[in-house]
Amino acid sequence: MDKGTALTLLGLSEPADHEDVMERLDAEVFAVRDHFMRQPVIPALFRSRINRLVELSDIAQVLNVQPLGAPVELPGLLPSGSNFVLLVRNHVENIRRLRTAMAGTLDPDVLVRFGNTASNLQLRYMEQFLVLSLDVASEFIHEEKVPARDEAEWQKLLESIESKETWSQQLIAQERARMAQILEREIS
Repeated sequence: MDKGTALTLLGLSEPADHEDVMERLDAEVFAVRDHFMRQPVIPALFRSRINRLVELSDIAQVLNVQPLGAPVELPGLLPSGSNFVLLVRNHVENIRRLRTAMAGTLDPDVLVRFGNTASNLQLRYMEQFLVLSLDVASEFIHEEKVPARDEAEWQKLLESIESKETWSQQLIAQERARMAQILEREIS
């Protein structure tokens, strides 16, 4: 990549002063980080954002721009859990820890690691969720398509795991359907 291409990918043209380049690069990285921190973890979407971060890292190197914020280490993560309640609680805590740690940097290389980690955690979580939730939602099958972004609120999900009410089984069945759709797209 040359300097002209790097500037074009940032939406700038030559001559661009260093401050404009830094500001634009930081804004682009911030937008991706904001997506990671605020949106449900959907692996395919995260991968597209990760690819953008790799591109932004290349642009920064070509234009000799240092990222804002110090490098941040991945936080310690909890094991997935041996039962359904622990699986959900530990996953929510792991995503919270990742998001809290990533708030301290705009380094695209660091954010690539965080995005990949969140995506991989989510894939394993969904696979385990489908296995561990089979008994809880056994009477209900949610046949309608569920948008990937319509993730169940974790508080309601935890409440539904411990409840025998019809609404709770329906919520789990809906979340199972959403996850199965996402995993199906991952495989194909």
